[in-house]
Amino acid sequence: MKNLFVLPLLLLLGSAFASAQDQAAPVAGKDYIEIQNGRPLAPADGKVVVEEFFNYICPACNSFEPKFVAWTKKLPPYVEVVHIPAAFRPDFAVYANVFYAAQVLGIEEKTHQAVYDAVHRTHKLPGEGQKPDENKIAEFYAAYGVDPQKFVATMNSFGVKSKVRRATEHMKRSQIRSTPSLLINGRYLVQGKSFDDKLRIASYLIEKEHAN
Repeated sequence: MKNLFVLPLLLLLGSAFASAQDQAAPVAGKDYIEIQNGRPLAPADGKVVVEEFFNYICPACNSFEPKFVAWTKKLPPYVEVVHIPAAFRPDFAVYANVFYAAQVLGIEEKTHQAVYDAVHRTHKLPGEGQKPDENKIAEFYAAYGVDPQKFVATMNSFGVKSKVRRATEHMKRSQIRSTPSLLINGRYLVQGKSFDDKLRIASYLIEKEHAN
């Protein structure tokens, strides 16, 4: 009869050990990558900058967003959160232009979640694998008080193209190869085995950087 209790006990101990490992202090080279001479795209004096590399049509980014938003609401005041749209592919590049156009027009914050919803929930906007339609996207933003023609013009403006180019160069320097990715103060690229693990590691690195 004793053997009946051995396996459940071993499983329980194994689970506890795995949990303890998950909560251990993150290790360089395993849980995060140190970026030599790294710095944020836009440093903020006296603050630790958390950069989230994302794209609206990325399914993983859409899944990560609720957890990320909840996490950011608990961050201390010495943390600055910045969204950086990835432009790995032509369809990603269009939505990178979209993000910066909304930023230039001052409607980024109130439209950010709405774009995710329009791509992944209501399907009002083209998603991954679909051809982006600038006019359709501009019509979506018209609901937020922006003339569609003005939005398209802003998307294709020199200023927005420059922002996308700078962001892409920063991503390459920072070894960003997938989305969503988190970079802490330009110095630490978070790894992690799950979204929760990424945020745990990010929290650790924020405090590590703040203490320096």
